[in-house]
Amino acid sequence: MTQFTMLAQASAQQGTAPQSPGTGLASVPGEIEALPFLQHLGQVLPAADVAFGGTMLILIILIHAAGVRLVTDLVARRMRVIMAHPRVWQADVVMSSAVVLLLVLHLVEIVVWSSSLVYGGLVSSWRAAGFFAGNTYTTVGYGTFVLPPNWEMVAPIIAMSGLFTFGWSGSLLVDIVARCQRVKDAALRRPPGRVEDAHPQPPDPGASRVPLD
Repeated sequence: MTQFTMLAQASAQQGTAPQSPGTGLASVPGEIEALPFLQHLGQVLPAADVAFGGTMLILIILIHAAGVRLVTDLVARRMRVIMAHPRVWQADVVMSSAVVLLLVLHLVEIVVWSSSLVYGGLVSSWRAAGFFAGNTYTTVGYGTFVLPPNWEMVAPIIAMSGLFTFGWSGSLLVDIVARCQRVKDAALRRPPGRVEDAHPQPPDPGASRVPLD
């Protein structure tokens, strides 16, 4: 009887013994990870997809910012020269040149996305990578190619980068159209001059000589 009493007292002491502070906190991360909300969020937005796609999106935005700054500076310098002697056709040339430069900029960004897919091991073929990146970047969505499992969320991030950059390019084109229209208005307000006025002849050196007696 005495042995049973001692065992009961020992069990009671073990059950009421205070736990060390670290014992309870050590299980907190595991309990947080076990929350259904975080588990579902991890499935919807995998960390690897978001990290890879987010890094590439920032890189694309930086490339586009540099390209837009270059196009803006070129257009501004050219417009200052044109406004001295405005012509309608010169404004059209500037507009066409800006569109071509922006096209090249977007193609470069598609190549950057294609390179990341190939070197990241997500796509083995450069042609398939370019086709997929181009269709996703332009939000066309044509084609049946998909990324490997657990990397599907990279595609929406590619599409978001395209939406950002195309919106940026659209705002730049609006500004260039306004600049070109000002050139055309100035050209139409300019009175028609003679050909000699547009290309003045150099003065005759002998005309200013004083005749000698």
